[in-house]
Amino acid sequence: MMRAERVLTIRCWLLAALFVCASNAAAAASASAALDARATSPVVTVAGTAPGQTGYVHFFIVRAVGGEWETQVGVEMPDQRIAWSFFELGVIVSPFVESGVMPANRKQIEFQYLYGVRPFPDEASMRVLRAELEARVLPYAEAETPYCTVRGPSDAPCLSCLSFVMRMLFLGATPDHERAQKTIYNTDDLLLYLAGLHGLRDREARLKRIDELALPQDVREDVVRLVNTIDIPGAGNTAATTAKTPARGRRLAKPTQRTQQLPKS
Repeated sequence: MMRAERVLTIRCWLLAALFVCASNAAAAASASAALDARATSPVVTVAGTAPGQTGYVHFFIVRAVGGEWETQVGVEMPDQRIAWSFFELGVIVSPFVESGVMPANRKQIEFQYLYGVRPFPDEASMRVLRAELEARVLPYAEAETPYCTVRGPSDAPCLSCLSFVMRMLFLGATPDHERAQKTIYNTDDLLLYLAGLHGLRDREARLKRIDELALPQDVREDVVRLVNTIDIPGAGNTAATTAKTPARGRRLAKPTQRTQQLPKS
């Protein structure tokens, strides 16, 4: 009788182990499928705000008058305003303007619009983002959360433009959230991630995907430049990295033809 019980116990342990292995395999397959969805899906880009684009990520460049251009990102609201942690100011929701000057922290901040990108390839994720975006933005906007690039242990709560966008887009224990947290450290990384280039293991594969995407010229120029000059975190490759890793949330923007035409200070 005892021998039969031992055999039954061993069988139960074996069945339990098989179940755990199957569950882990299913989870890995699910994560892999999620990765493949972004890496193989079309990338939707836009040249401004418009109805139906709630949650789209918009890229700008900004600088204090006379300073260097840096990339600024924000999220489109249902009424086409932009929610962002604006350079030198903090979390605000403001009307979309393509270019101009905004006062912030006793400085005049120049800004210029570049383009917008749909953040998720699947409609289910976009539907959740559209439904929850205003509730996600409200606490930070009402608290007038200040802008910063690096927060010390004793500093008051503050957010860079990238940290704010990450909190708006990637919530919950999902494969996409985990990959984004491990991959995106500046706005260059964000653009590459949204283009589905983060998981490709060599430069040739990334350039091939860019060719397949048929991106607008300005977006294409940016992603090609980034693929040719920096490594993609988590891709497991040996491509050359930038000489200096920027602080999380910052990126020095390469001047474009449009920025070169702006009045000089």
